[in-house]
Amino acid sequence: MSSTLKALLRRIATEQSSPARLGAAVALGIMIGVSPFFGFHLALCLGLATLLRLNRAVTYLAANISVPWIAPLLIYASLQLGHLARHGEPLALSRAALLADPWASAGDWLVGAPILGLLLGAPMGLLTWWAVRRLRRALPQPSPPPDPIQAAMDRVADRYRPQGRFVFGYIQGKLKHDPVYRQLAQRLPMPSPVVDLGCGRGQTLLLLSALDPTLEGIGIDWDPNKLRRALRADDRLRVEAGDLRHTPIPRAGTLLMIDVLHYHDAPSQRALLRRAVEALAPGGRLLIRDVDAAAGWRARVNILQERIGQAVGFNRGATLCFLPASEIIAALEGWGLRVTMMDSWGGTPLANVLIEARLEQSEEEARP
Repeated sequence: MSSTLKALLRRIATEQSSPARLGAAVALGIMIGVSPFFGFHLALCLGLATLLRLNRAVTYLAANISVPWIAPLLIYASLQLGHLARHGEPLALSRAALLADPWASAGDWLVGAPILGLLLGAPMGLLTWWAVRRLRRALPQPSPPPDPIQAAMDRVADRYRPQGRFVFGYIQGKLKHDPVYRQLAQRLPMPSPVVDLGCGRGQTLLLLSALDPTLEGIGIDWDPNKLRRALRADDRLRVEAGDLRHTPIPRAGTLLMIDVLHYHDAPSQRALLRRAVEALAPGGRLLIRDVDAAAGWRARVNILQERIGQAVGFNRGATLCFLPASEIIAALEGWGLRVTMMDSWGGTPLANVLIEARLEQSEEEARP
């Protein structure tokens, strides 16, 4: 077995392992296992557990409640519960009755299966939560190694606490659950100054500054509501108002474009990318996180989320336009940058990717 496959299996087996989430995974797995969708249980377990951020391995193990010698009992109980819920009386089960009206029997099964799933899954989930919690209290737990990135995230989030529960909760949730912040933090030290295009409330620069006291940063954003909530860690960081379609981009050692490009139409995106490369100092980096429009169903989830956010006024982008990551990479490579890409969706069903482009040639050779 390859080391990559071993690492993947280890991650699946140990992910989301708090007592509450393990209990929820057992409950969900039992509900899926009781469902009549035989042949699709694995896909349902993987999809729903990923969406709900539960342990996928435990969810699938619990779904195996429908093994061949137990499945007939589960089907019988589902039929009885469904018939009782629909007609108020138990089902006189016989082969003749089932064959006489198979559609009615199918309806009883579809109605009764989720009822049975809840009746079995809820207590088993609670029992799992109780057992895991009790076991972990009884066994000595090793102290987790210190995580300087998480500690810095906590300090940054605390700076937004005076601005109210919503802003504090939003910043705390973004730092904790969006993988891009840890991915950026792991790339420190970065060539300075770091220019954050579309800096929003400034949490990215604050995080990087908390981890690297020598970092100098400039944030640019066109949303005055977000800029009013942006914070300065010290004199090394500042934020400015500006429309990225027209505002000059300062000379930068590192340029960040985190969830920015898709708020511009395709020609504006290419023009912004060109200006960003022109602003890079030799040896500089360009880090872009955006939606890969070619990522299938993940991209559709992303696009729906962004359209809802724009409709309710949460984001103030002029438009929404999503390009395949391959187009962005091709443009950057055509301008002489060395480009790599990695997933940046974490445990979510989104299509975010992180593109890192390095300007390694001379300034004259790399200019578009």
